[in-house]
Amino acid sequence: MFSYKTKEEYINYFRQVLENRKKGQPVLEEYLKKQNDHLNRLMKHISSENFWQVLPELLGIDAKLNLMIELIKFEDFSAEELLRVVETDYRSYFKELCGYDLQSKTPPSIIFQVV
Repeated sequence: MFSYKTKEEYINYFRQVLENRKKGQPVLEEYLKKQNDHLNRLMKHISSENFWQVLPELLGIDAKLNLMIELIKFEDFSAEELLRVVETDYRSYFKELCGYDLQSKTPPSIIFQVV
């Protein structure tokens, strides 16, 4: 199990996986940069007033990045196809990770409120 103490450790994990698996894939590297920039903006402005709006977006970024590194294992996907799947399926990532199918009703947990 991974444990991150900083945002840099978190992003570096994904950067390292990309470097090891998809060398020379600028599309994926740019996508990671875009998600990192979005993460930076959210973290810079998070407060007790907007926490409940920002947390689902943070979960969305996490779902996108984790889904991306899961899918790069499959050589059948081009970088563009991989990102199309990520952007389509990231909202259901935690639902499936927790063992629910797409039709199942989930408990009222914040983990399922991905934006």
